[in-house]
Amino acid sequence: MKNIYSYLPSKGILAMLLGLAMFTSCEKDLLQDELLSDTSVDFLYTTPEGLESAVVGLYSLNRNIYQDLSLNGTYPLILQAKSDLGVGITGEVSLYSRLLWGASLGDYGTTSGINAHWVHNYRIVDRANAVIRGAENLENIDEDRKNQILAEAKCMRANAFFTLYRLFNNIFITTEPTTPENAFDVPQDKSSEEEIFALLRSDLDFAIEHLDYNPAQFGRWGQGAARHLRAKVALWEEDWAEAAAQADAVINSGNHSLVTTQEVFAGELNHSETLFAINFERETIGGGSQHIMSWNMISAYADAPGLIQSVENGGAGAGFISLNQYMIDLLNEDPDDNRKNNTYYIFEYAYNDETALPPGKQLGDPLDLYENSETDQNEFMLYYRRQNPGVLKFFDETVEPTDRNHFKNIMIYRLAETYLVGAEAHMMLNNTPKALEYLNEVRERANTDPVNTIDLQAILDEEARELAFEGQRWFTLKRTGKLYEFLLDHMNNDNMNESYPEGNPKVLLREYMQNWPIPQQQMDLLGPNYPQNDGYN
Repeated sequence: MKNIYSYLPSKGILAMLLGLAMFTSCEKDLLQDELLSDTSVDFLYTTPEGLESAVVGLYSLNRNIYQDLSLNGTYPLILQAKSDLGVGITGEVSLYSRLLWGASLGDYGTTSGINAHWVHNYRIVDRANAVIRGAENLENIDEDRKNQILAEAKCMRANAFFTLYRLFNNIFITTEPTTPENAFDVPQDKSSEEEIFALLRSDLDFAIEHLDYNPAQFGRWGQGAARHLRAKVALWEEDWAEAAAQADAVINSGNHSLVTTQEVFAGELNHSETLFAINFERETIGGGSQHIMSWNMISAYADAPGLIQSVENGGAGAGFISLNQYMIDLLNEDPDDNRKNNTYYIFEYAYNDETALPPGKQLGDPLDLYENSETDQNEFMLYYRRQNPGVLKFFDETVEPTDRNHFKNIMIYRLAETYLVGAEAHMMLNNTPKALEYLNEVRERANTDPVNTIDLQAILDEEARELAFEGQRWFTLKRTGKLYEFLLDHMNNDNMNESYPEGNPKVLLREYMQNWPIPQQQMDLLGPNYPQNDGYN
């Protein structure tokens, strides 16, 4: 194996992964790949303009898994389905909550959705490697222009590798782009944690040095996002001082600040709290497509008499996945918490169809026809599908309320999480005043009372209220060693768990499931001795 800057002799397996991804993607993606292949490689990787175009292609590629509508748009919601804060109600996404999918090598959820995450992130890695290698070899280019290209590509690579490591654990890393010469070289072993984190630190430290806090275009990596990701990497290494320093730098930079809860997910997300978002808006960097994430997370309230789909009620909804009772109880601990008041979450759907009002109901009254019964399955299923609180973080308020397809930008990293990262890091450094300051910044912004004591549970509770369904919870619980415990305590809801015909997922859950299985179709492409994650052999 080469040194930490080369890692593996080559990475030809990525070529096969790319082929698999192309085979399973939609015609539009195939057309894009075909057009890319028709573009001169000399232009893409040997000219500044070509490299800048290739960087834009990275942003577009990064969007793909969110806009993939396979299995009713389930792929980007697998982490949410597997967390301790959601309840899988129906539809494909609920099969991941139930551990019917994504919990073994042989199930369809592994060969489809779990595989999609592996392929997606390795595609980003391969194209980022090509951009980086091209920029490093390019002569007669302005140094600042070159460093900007390298910094953005290295952020993309670091984010993809960090995601792969946290999902699959037994991953291989490489900095070599796929070429005809190495296209069939096969990794024989996983990379060590030391190698993985050395590359993450190297890529992100370079990006921090060369990125501005205010990118030229919204949606590009900036220094705030790079520092935020560097802090999250440091937490995984238990390097509390580094995590605290990076969080402090972002918070004190003067370039980012919290906005009101009403503003966080409004409009295009182009405000001071956003660190990194994926663009779906047309004519933006990497933008121009649609997703159905909101549709999965808003209850099918319009199936109840007296309601029709409306912007005020969260638009179109299928009610496939939503907040579980544990999450609802966390938000209800403080009655003044305004995150549940049609900002992050919607707790009440208002009657708005005068022609079909149930007896005794008036326009504007909250839907209250159903009870979350502990024993009556028909009753609690109606409650979950039609009346259970929903998630508004992915809702595009500009579309027709009956349209499930949204061009809403998706938040990936934001300053509220930076405050919580900083709170944990300072707490671990025994700097309690600073930890409380950061925690209470998030609490008071949500109109909840400040606290005067802090521990890991307090941070995890606040993270749940603030960041639920943004794709971070599963990673945080895994990192802190709480994932198995919290899932046993809180996954889905007990009445729903008992209703699943294949059995209660709390009984099916095993501790090794904190690492996702490497799909068999990928194992078949790796070396014969490449290690599968424990528990899946």
